[in-house]
Amino acid sequence: MTSTNDSASSADGTGLVGTVVGGFVFLTFLFFAAQVMLGLYATSVVTAVAYDAAKAVAGADAGGTTEARRSAEAAARRALGRLGDDAELSWGREGDDVVLRVRARRPSVLGDVVRTVRVRLEAVR
Repeated sequence: MTSTNDSASSADGTGLVGTVVGGFVFLTFLFFAAQVMLGLYATSVVTAVAYDAAKAVAGADAGGTTEARRSAEAAARRALGRLGDDAELSWGREGDDVVLRVRARRPSVLGDVVRTVRVRLEAVR
């Protein structure tokens, strides 16, 4: 003989809503964490490559010539990989400084990476 428990049958499925909401909140935080991680990685890569390119131009023998800029820009685009395909590199010179402004699209929903790097020209004294 089986007995039915009315209190047990009324509690069926009550944990489903909490489980679904909890899973959704967990996945949302996981997605956000992944986007932040990709954004920080892209920012670090763009900053490092921009500094290396500006340093290469500032240390060139002729002191920041167009040829040195072209060579450094090509190397920077290669180092950036897919980020470098659409990246905007703007060169400038302020006094004794070589200025490079890089704008690249992040592979996340956080927006673009914009970095400005200033490196003093190296000269023999």
